[in-house]
Amino acid sequence: MALGSLVKAWTHLQFEGLKDGLNKKSFQSNAGQAHDVAEQIKNNGLYIIPDYYSPSECDELIGEIDRLISGNEAHVWQDDTKSDVRLYGSHLYSNSIKEFYKDPFLTEIGERYLKTNLINSHTLGARLVPKDGNLGSGGGWHRDSVFKKQYKSIVYLTDVGLENGPFEFVVGSHDKSTIYSSIKKNKFDSHQNRISNEQVEGFLKTHPGLRKQICTAKKGTVVLVDTSGIHRGMPIEEGIRYALTNYFYPVHHYTESQKEKFGKLF
Repeated sequence: MALGSLVKAWTHLQFEGLKDGLNKKSFQSNAGQAHDVAEQIKNNGLYIIPDYYSPSECDELIGEIDRLISGNEAHVWQDDTKSDVRLYGSHLYSNSIKEFYKDPFLTEIGERYLKTNLINSHTLGARLVPKDGNLGSGGGWHRDSVFKKQYKSIVYLTDVGLENGPFEFVVGSHDKSTIYSSIKKNKFDSHQNRISNEQVEGFLKTHPGLRKQICTAKKGTVVLVDTSGIHRGMPIEEGIRYALTNYFYPVHHYTESQKEKFGKLF
């Protein structure tokens, strides 16, 4: 079983690597802040920028999220517990949110990290509230994709402490080698993207060089992350957590089926 999963994983990783190589982007200079941040993401899978937005800018964006949730203009999605409330494609309905969607610096970091042209499929506006049995934003531990790299930029619009559902990431799990090692050491399936709490703990025991990082931070902080790594939003226990998330994809990976899938949620 493990051998078959390893062969499947190797086949998919080789295929995606070939596509990435054929669509590689060159840069005139390997210097500057965007390059340095991209290198940190390459090393860890994660980078945090404090004070990217001012408190007043955050408050304005919170107002826009609340307006869209209470109105009839945008489609509102909720999880089963009604804790995780989402506005897919929120940039289509708010000029303020659109500024985050179009941010050239955050886009450049992602393009330097993935070494290819990116498209931002949409900006997700989110409001997270405590409800019994909530699993946090994203519904528990997962990889957004197993074989394809995924870059996201998340801005906290409220202060996020341990009780407010912070983003949590297994530092180093974005490395492709962990796909193979999780199959060999932890009996993961080759395509497994949903991971239980017990499986995460077992994965960490067999990968002593990796660690969990809980991203508590002040409002206005931006979290840049490769979400092909193992991550989750922790269950929220107190307060309300507001955030915006940009969903970036390499242009050559953004297929018509993906456009259609997200388009149904806008």
